[in-house]
Amino acid sequence: MAFLDQLEQAITETGHSISRKAKDLAEITKLKNMLHTCEEVIDRQYREIGKAYYEAHKEEEDNPYAQQCRAVRDAQRGAEALQKQIDAIRE
Repeated sequence: MAFLDQLEQAITETGHSISRKAKDLAEITKLKNMLHTCEEVIDRQYREIGKAYYEAHKEEEDNPYAQQCRAVRDAQRGAEALQKQIDAIRE
């Protein structure tokens, strides 16, 4: 009988342990999702700040990010040229 009691106790403890681990995993998943949401908000705000800075200073050649502003302007011109090529092919 003692063996069956010990077996029952071991099974019960294992079940509790698995249950705790499942709850911990669910909590970690929930927290990771919340963390990902926070990171997305941060990234979006950084992009908005960068775009606002670019719009305010894009013509200034002496701003600390003049090289990056030129790169953005060049990329915009390239995108416009590519879009014109796409439009021409579609016609």
